Amino acid sequence: MLLARITKTPIDDLTRAQVSSWIRNMLYYEHRRRGWLIPEKEDIIASKGQAATRAIIKGKKYLGAIVLDPVPGIYPNVYVLDFASLYPSIIKKWNLSYETIKCPDETQVNNKPIPDLPHWVCSNKKGLTSLIIGLLRDMRVYIYKKLTKTASTKQLRDFYNVIQSALKVLINASYGVFGAEIFPLYCPPLAELTTALGRYAISIAITKAIEFGLVPIYGDTDSLFIWNPSEDKLKKLIEWVEDNLGIDIDVDKVYKFVAMSGRKKNYLGVLPEGAIDIKGMVGKKRNTPDIAKQVFHEVLKIISSIEDIRDVDRVIEDVRSKIREYCLKLKKHEVPLNLLTIKVTLSKPLEEYTKNKPQHVKAAIQLRQLGVNIGQGDIISFVKTRTRDGVKPVQLARIDEIDADKYIDYLKTSLEQVLDSLGLSFESILGATKII
Repeated sequence: MLLARITKTPIDDLTRAQVSSWIRNMLYYEHRRRGWLIPEKEDIIASKGQAATRAIIKGKKYLGAIVLDPVPGIYPNVYVLDFASLYPSIIKKWNLSYETIKCPDETQVNNKPIPDLPHWVCSNKKGLTSLIIGLLRDMRVYIYKKLTKTASTKQLRDFYNVIQSALKVLINASYGVFGAEIFPLYCPPLAELTTALGRYAISIAITKAIEFGLVPIYGDTDSLFIWNPSEDKLKKLIEWVEDNLGIDIDVDKVYKFVAMSGRKKNYLGVLPEGAIDIKGMVGKKRNTPDIAKQVFHEVLKIISSIEDIRDVDRVIEDVRSKIREYCLKLKKHEVPLNLLTIKVTLSKPLEEYTKNKPQHVKAAIQLRQLGVNIGQGDIISFVKTRTRDGVKPVQLARIDEIDADKYIDYLKTSLEQVLDSLGLSFESILGATKII
């Protein structure tokens, strides 16, 4: 109901339409209320131009967020600083809106937030997007997000959390829509300048953190990981960012320790109460047999037992033993079929798989040959075997037919990122003593 009122979108449309439609309706309403003409997309492009940077990610049209390369290892006492609603904050502070970017006022052409980009911003009038998104951002950060912690009952705290989460979805999409060609107010320089200022904010915060004697170990879009900081230095950094960048930043989480795999957007953190945050680890992926997920979570449980740095050697040895134990069970065919089953949905009729036949299709064909009715949308449960097709439907397979090496490969894929953080390789674990 709140989103419907804010975005001027009927509830029926709100539940069916994408977020970009909500933002379009909200901006169109304000145009009409003020008596403004709504420009055509082609007119905006003609006057504002295209993006000036080249994207690293395929399919993107401009350079995006900054993500630092983490150094693999285990870090105790890690504080995560969060830039509150970074992109909406940037839109508000730097007055970013399609009509303020490259405005026709010649006195403003030197007002470039990022000197390396050819985009200037008018400072003599408030941009519509900056005004609306800034207001919604402040409502979320200063009112509803605080109420999620201070409201008198859990029911109220949960209620306010729903509101702040909904506002977060809305305002975080507010910059991206301007970089999407399907959006009617498409303005690539606005989206490009937003991400450029985001990179600037993170980069300058890292530089200042080092100047203040702090140790940043990772940064990802709108967060900064600081290893074992002193409270006074951390407070000094937070105050500097808020005073000089005009962006709210606070401690989002404190990890008892963080294990970095060395890959971007890929780590696990253990909170003081023992809960585990997992970011990007393969063990969570779909279409992974339960045996790989089970070993993955058992290894995480071992890692989460670390209390201080002196526990690391013990944990490394326990992880080695656990992985070797499961590899040995696979080789001896002691793992039940239900843990080895892989489930994949048929995305089209069997007859349409004419050239390449994926493994789940081969298993489905075997079932059809026995008279089982198989069609599009059916979930095929199969295991990897040493038979001619390399797979069998789980209903037809015997435990002694299982291809243990294929499942050991699954363990390797699921665990190698976690092992990187411990300085281990899967091959070194298997090679320590030959597994039968």
